[in-house]
Amino acid sequence: MATINVVIVDPDGTVQHTDIDSSLDSFQAVVGGYIEGVFGSVAVMYVNEEGLLLRLPPNPLATLFAQRILGRDVILVGPALIMGPGDSEGNETPVRQTVVDYFTKEN
Repeated sequence: MATINVVIVDPDGTVQHTDIDSSLDSFQAVVGGYIEGVFGSVAVMYVNEEGLLLRLPPNPLATLFAQRILGRDVILVGPALIMGPGDSEGNETPVRQTVVDYFTKEN
């Protein structure tokens, strides 16, 4: 199975830059259920589709990234999986270094 380079942002503020299997099952394992996409020009974020219904904890870091960088008016809950934007064929791409830097450097 191919792997993809991602950033995982947990609600407690933990940020992990890692490689995971590039499969729906792996993406769902990270967010703890069905995935919902938050799309932007520099990144795609996946979160738990039923996160609000399940009352998952708020994810302030992921929410701020979605609002500031992706330009989305959302409030995110639960773990967030971040990778690069889809390519011209709709395939996942690795997380961009600028996104890694955003989460690993002081804001």
